Amino acid sequence: MTIAFIIATAEERRLPPLTDVVPDVLLPIVDRPVMATTIEILARAGIKRILIALHEQSAPITAMFGGGRRWGVDIEYVSLHEAWADGGALRWAAPLIHETCLVMPGNAIVDVAIEAALDYHRRHGALLTAITHQTHQHQATPYAVVAADGQINTVVETPPTGADVVALTGAYIVEPALIEQIPLRSRCVIATDLLPRLIAGQAPVQNFTFSGYWNPLTTLTDYYAAQQVFLYSAYRALDPGVTDGPADTVRYPSLSGRKITPGIWVGRNDSIHPSVRIAPPLYIGDNCWIGREVELGPGTVIGSGCMVDDEATVTASIVWSDTYVGQLVNLNQRIVYPGMIVDPDTGEQTAIVDAFLIGRVSAVTASVGRFAGLLNRLAALLLLILLSPLFVLTGILAAFGSGGRPLVGIARIGERIILPDGHMTLRPFTLWRWRTRHTDGRYRWFGRWLETYELHRLPELLSVLRGDLQLVGVKPLTPNEATLLQEEWQQRRHDVLPGVTGLWYIQASSDDLDAVIIADVYYSATRSWRRDLDLLVRTPIVWLRRVTKAHQNARPSLTTI
Repeated sequence: MTIAFIIATAEERRLPPLTDVVPDVLLPIVDRPVMATTIEILARAGIKRILIALHEQSAPITAMFGGGRRWGVDIEYVSLHEAWADGGALRWAAPLIHETCLVMPGNAIVDVAIEAALDYHRRHGALLTAITHQTHQHQATPYAVVAADGQINTVVETPPTGADVVALTGAYIVEPALIEQIPLRSRCVIATDLLPRLIAGQAPVQNFTFSGYWNPLTTLTDYYAAQQVFLYSAYRALDPGVTDGPADTVRYPSLSGRKITPGIWVGRNDSIHPSVRIAPPLYIGDNCWIGREVELGPGTVIGSGCMVDDEATVTASIVWSDTYVGQLVNLNQRIVYPGMIVDPDTGEQTAIVDAFLIGRVSAVTASVGRFAGLLNRLAALLLLILLSPLFVLTGILAAFGSGGRPLVGIARIGERIILPDGHMTLRPFTLWRWRTRHTDGRYRWFGRWLETYELHRLPELLSVLRGDLQLVGVKPLTPNEATLLQEEWQQRRHDVLPGVTGLWYIQASSDDLDAVIIADVYYSATRSWRRDLDLLVRTPIVWLRRVTKAHQNARPSLTTI
């Protein structure tokens, strides 16, 4: 049996400003935390029990990985009171380790064949085997000099000329008997403290050099390169003839999302305008909105919950989750997150103070939503004032016909919202109308007349004032109608607030739910303030045509004698 021990203590922040935002083990690689790659490698090798050492920023790490169920592993967390490095963390966890232990860094990519490494370790009977790699172009320290018998005979900061030098990756295979020799409650770095001590004591330190992909993620260039390696590896797995992109590859380039065409991955609940131009390889995360005439070029990763506004261009860039990319913005070979653009080659950081260029989606949508909501309320109030004589008259008629209870509240389903636990649901609300019918469906006094001329809908303006409706939007559905929408494309209409009018009112028959949903989905993908204004202006004409037809249908037919 083998247990894994992942170092996720976040003691050193090697990638500022990225690690000022999230812990290093949660840095997204194609929209997934880097440590998720390590856990997947372990799970594929059959290692099901994993200990994770935590110190700084532990809460977001435990929230992300939980008990490990989604990977089919059992995760336990070991909290450190101080920064004791990897060796000190290993010693602190000693009471939980009773078998061979594979130590892995959580903030690097070590795509090693674990079965081969464990087999090598057992055949040589060592207490410690260092998993090494050929030197990395951005590797700082430490290095290991390998003797002719394959053992490590020294650890150095600067590799000597002519020696067989390999890079220490931070991954080790350790036996429990050795762990007990590490001083308790003291800082111990395995590479620079424990290995030299073992070598000085003539204890054999075995070396296992692997040839798979290794990226220590020590620089922004490393981080950017890792994104491209994973994206192009997944692309080549589908089309071996692809020659573009980096030469490095990973064995298991699993990406979330649906493959809609070779090299194009798209997440759930995305809204992508039909005019968008895309080129593989490309990844778009969940719950993204891509506007009109957007260009997304090869090597681009769009994180979950992003908005790329009309006519923006993003090529070979990494856009973090919940980032808004404004209209006409052009990004090429950049790392982007809310309020910041980073050049991975030079490390140059450009702060963007205008949230409508590069900002946080939640801030932009909240700002736009508040402004749009204010405009809708003001317009509804103006309409109520202009239509006040008609509003009062119809209200009196409804009151006479209903015994003094003119208003009726009808259950409707609003837009999609995100709950505090991260789940999404549809917001219910009450739609107000004049009461026109008895409970058994019979018309009340003047009820048929109010419905024929759609005047029973005048109180919907009160729902606009309450913020439950907007003047132009998708059709307010009943709860039963909403349950019928099971297809993913149908769900996109829930991203928009319901409206008093909309494309569903202008083009579709209210009795044809399929036509209404198609109109709503199209509207949600193409909506703009100009389109809303156009629909609002056309509504009175359509209303006149509808009520004329309804009046003609209600007129009794003449019988020829």
